[in-house]
This record gives sequence, structure tokens and C-alpha cells, in this order.
Amino acid sequence: MKRINKQQIIVPLEFSVACAIYKVEMVEVLQVFADHVTLYDTMREDYCEGFSEATRTVGSYVRAKRKRPVESKAMKNCGALLISCLSNIKVLATKKAGMTVVKREKTRPLVNMIFEAMERVYTISDTLYLDEYSAIKLNKDFCVLCEAHNCYPKEFLEYFMGRISAADAHAHKGLKINYDNFTFSLFSNIAEGFGGNEPKAYRLTEPELNFFGRMEELHLGLYIIRDLEERINILREIYLAHYLATTQN
Repeated sequence: MKRINKQQIIVPLEFSVACAIYKVEMVEVLQVFADHVTLYDTMREDYCEGFSEATRTVGSYVRAKRKRPVESKAMKNCGALLISCLSNIKVLATKKAGMTVVKREKTRPLVNMIFEAMERVYTISDTLYLDEYSAIKLNKDFCVLCEAHNCYPKEFLEYFMGRISAADAHAHKGLKINYDNFTFSLFSNIAEGFGGNEPKAYRLTEPELNFFGRMEELHLGLYIIRDLEERINILREIYLAHYLATTQN
């Protein structure tokens, strides 16, 4: 079995391309994602913007990774406490009355109790470095979920990035095919300023000005192409060329 590098985060090319097109910093996108992963939202049924998409992404990865539950290495000596705290969090998450923000805040002491009691195996540090200049701060909910599922933080982050493709998302526009990708929905919301990631005033380079000027014309030209895969491949090639042109300058 391939060993997982616990430190280095592997950034998929399509995620880098999407960040370039939407003019967002990778580390900022990943930080907003990590900030919105909570134990509380793993148990709630109703929708809450950002929290639902982030937590569903983590749940989707865990289900895809293994078919049956595996005992947590970090929780082996605090199982009773874990069950008690999770039960109390579930009561808050399924309670109809009360404001969501207040109920989520009430889970803080419960999450802290689990965090302090568990023997951290996969989240030795609360900080994960994207590169030598960029770091992601992991909250206690994120760490607890990593330890509960025996996953390194990089696994959740890489799965999140791997579900993001601007070419795939844009290729669906104009077709009667539902694009049900909640992870990309979160990404596009972050690009628009969700989670405090306010869009910055960038000075566009000449290749960027040319690219964004062609975008509308490009999507209109795709209208006559009804094959989804063909659309994706066309956009992927054009977007990659744009990414390479902008990153080489």
C-alpha cells in the first residue's frame, strides 16, 4: 500500500487552474474550507451555507475511502467520552428550536473535551503548510474528524481540491444535465467573497485581459456542441493554456 506523505499537500493541476481563472489564492480557499468543517454540521439535516458543503465533502471522502467503520486509533482510550460528547452534539444539531449559530457555538466545549482527551496520531500539528510561505490553520473540529476517521488532514484537503474543475463546471452550462457538485459550489462562493475571502483588486496582465475578454464568446461558441465530454476537453485545453500563460509571466 502506498504510504501517504503526512506533510506535503499535492495540489491537483485543475484546482490550480480554477484558482487562476477565479483569481483566488489557493491557501485562502483551503482555509475557508477547513474553517467550515464541523462535528455539529455532520449531524444536522437542514442546509447551512458553507458548513453543509464543507462537511459533506469530508463525509463523501470518508465513505469513498472505506466501506465499513474502522476503530479510531486516537480515540481508543476515550471511547466513552467520545460517545457522550457526540450524543450531546447530536441533540443540539437535531434540535428544532434555537439559532444555528448559537447551537453550533454550544458544541465548542464538547469538541474541546474530545480534542483534549484523544491521542493525536494524524494531526500532530494544528498547522499544515501548503508551501514555505503559505500555511493552513486547522480548527479542533477538523482535527477531531481526521482522528475519528484515521485520516491525515491532507487527505481531506486533496479530496476537496480534486472535486474542483472549472472546465467540468462550465461545460455543463447550457445543457440539460444537472451539475450536482456541492464542493464546486463552495469553491465558487469563496471566490465571490464567502467566508471573509473578499475578492482583491488585482491588476490584470495582458494575457488575462485577452482571456476574460474571450470568455463570453467562448461559451457562446460551445452552445452548438452538445457532447459533455467534448465540451470539457475543449475548455480544459483552453483553461490550461491560460493558466500556463499567466503563471509564466
